[in-house]
Amino acid sequence: MTIAKSHALVFQSKLLLLNVANHSYRRTRARKDLKRVEHFRSELHRAETALRRTGPGELVENSDFWLQIYADLIDCAAASLCRMRFAMSSREATDRFETATDVQMLEELIAQWTSRMQLIRQSTADGGHDKV
Repeated sequence: MTIAKSHALVFQSKLLLLNVANHSYRRTRARKDLKRVEHFRSELHRAETALRRTGPGELVENSDFWLQIYADLIDCAAASLCRMRFAMSSREATDRFETATDVQMLEELIAQWTSRMQLIRQSTADGGHDKV
């Protein structure tokens, strides 16, 4: 179970880093930012491969584990949203539009993660299996 949890957390971290790098590249269009995007995309692919290689028995986690994963994702995304919204007022119109698009994407992800948490809680409350 610890191996699966570690692989899931690494995957989550790489995904968040890739999203930040993508945002930076869209804003600057700098070659160094493009290289960061490519680097994190490769890292994400490796993390995904490691997660998929985890044995099926190891991926059977309890609902508390997944609730914590989604809660951590929501907290991180919410903090990013606050920073992005604060920074929007000092940017030019083009940058504000790009940032607003990123804000909307993060809001949609948070809604999806929140919905998934509700489904897990409902399944657990209904006496469903403690597996996700």
